[in-house]
Amino acid sequence: MNQLNVVLVLLLTGSFALAENSESLNSQDTSNKTPLREVLRQKKFADDSDITDTKMKADEGSRSEYSVKFSLTYSGPPIGDLNNPKQPNPDGSIGTYDTRIGGAISGRFRLNPQSAISLGSGATALQPLQGVTRYDVNNPFIAYDISGKWNGLQVRNYFSVVDATNPDFMAVGETGGAGYVNYAVYNIPNSKFAVELDTGFSYWVYNRGYIRTDKTAGQYFISLTPFVKYLATDKLNFNTSWFVQYMNPRSSTDSSVLNNKTVTEQMAMGYSISKDVYISPYINFYPASLTAASTTINVSTTFSLL
Repeated sequence: MNQLNVVLVLLLTGSFALAENSESLNSQDTSNKTPLREVLRQKKFADDSDITDTKMKADEGSRSEYSVKFSLTYSGPPIGDLNNPKQPNPDGSIGTYDTRIGGAISGRFRLNPQSAISLGSGATALQPLQGVTRYDVNNPFIAYDISGKWNGLQVRNYFSVVDATNPDFMAVGETGGAGYVNYAVYNIPNSKFAVELDTGFSYWVYNRGYIRTDKTAGQYFISLTPFVKYLATDKLNFNTSWFVQYMNPRSSTDSSVLNNKTVTEQMAMGYSISKDVYISPYINFYPASLTAASTTINVSTTFSLL
């Protein structure tokens, strides 16, 4: 039984156990007991009024003390070759560049209205249009995030520690890493426009030294992602962004060396179904070489329960 099936069996087993337990509790005499709905009721924190950006609000997760957060993604083939099982990878970067359907699930404990701790993992099905060629259980993680407003900016800080389980990264000796991302959004006064800048840093740990077959494996990464957003309504926005990333290659003994990767651009629509549910279809391409063979259509979603 592969890892994904084990996860699914555990989830289903837990769901049936919870259902049976709830039925048993409901069947008991509750004349002298607290009603079940009162037992299950949990603390709700006030809505964070400082955060109005719909994606950031969805990423903040539920206002409940305990909740479950999901993300689902679809990474499609090039629009010039819809039967291609691979996505473009002009830099030959280490990673999974198959077309894929994936997602992550995490349990969250909210410390206060602005911050929470999460523990979760992900799963991916590769090449779904070709009948799924591989399932991965991806990178268990623990994370801490905190949001707020500072000098007119809506700010979210996200810290994470990851255990590497993806076969493509384990093949080059990666065992895990730590990362930080800062999200900062500024709504331009008296307009329907906003700008955003996401900055990130990640450092990865390996269980062996570099060998030539590791090719483009990196020690640490620095990223910048500027956005321009048009806020059509309170729920709907259109945005474009540019992903700029620099990598310190493991092939170099100089930790100050940074190689810039090919800039990617996204054109996206974002829609907030509710404050906890956000969906965004987007086109991804390389502006320096814009062709149908290097342009893909993708979808990402974020939603919370409880």
